[in-house]
Amino acid sequence: MSAPTTTQPVFATKRQRMTPETRRARILDAAQGLFLERGWDAVTIADVLDVAGISKGGFYHHFAAKEDLLDGVVERFTNEALSSAETAHAAATGDALTRFNAFLADTSRWKAEQAPQLKFFLDAMLRPGNDVLFTRITNASNTAAKPVLQGMIAQGISEGCFDVPDLTLVTETILAFSGGRRTAIERAIRAAEADDLDGGVDILTSRMVAEGALIDRLLGLPQGSIALCNSSEYRLMLRAIAQDGPPDRRIDDQSPP
Repeated sequence: MSAPTTTQPVFATKRQRMTPETRRARILDAAQGLFLERGWDAVTIADVLDVAGISKGGFYHHFAAKEDLLDGVVERFTNEALSSAETAHAAATGDALTRFNAFLADTSRWKAEQAPQLKFFLDAMLRPGNDVLFTRITNASNTAAKPVLQGMIAQGISEGCFDVPDLTLVTETILAFSGGRRTAIERAIRAAEADDLDGGVDILTSRMVAEGALIDRLLGLPQGSIALCNSSEYRLMLRAIAQDGPPDRRIDDQSPP
């Protein structure tokens, strides 16, 4: 019988002089890898220090607690999603609404592609008694997304596409929707894990169609303008989460629309 594998430091054990930015990134790399491998509860700060090859002093220069690590990982995850979606937004031709919808479509695609990482965040957020983690993850994600969303809405206002009474208030209201998705997301995942993928997709679709209708009103648009819902990407994401693996687009490519 072969010996069980253990996580080994991914960096040289000999500590090296590095810039604060490099050290912080190394800590987050180690934390993210450990969280994905073991889950939130099973990872300690000592584990992160061991894998990163960082001293306690180096760690506490950037993070006060394990929860701060989670904030950093969420912020980086969100920024990666935003970067991809902003590229799609910039490449889209047409008015501010067309570009906004291109941004939303790429956000859904990116999240489906990152289902294994997303599963970690969802597991941490949805576990009973983890209300504080849910709030931290939601707040960290919204903090990163706010300037990007606000900028796109401002473009729509300047182009005359959006009719908004208060830019900041509307931005904050849209972001606040994410805090209310917890029950819908949990029900959708549980349905997918119980081999009711269609039911899980329907739950998410219903929630996001309703949010899209509300955003239409907030932006002063005709109903059906904001394409927030993407059922095919929800199917990919839920299947990958339920199967604990990357999404397989080949399955859906062979399915009827």
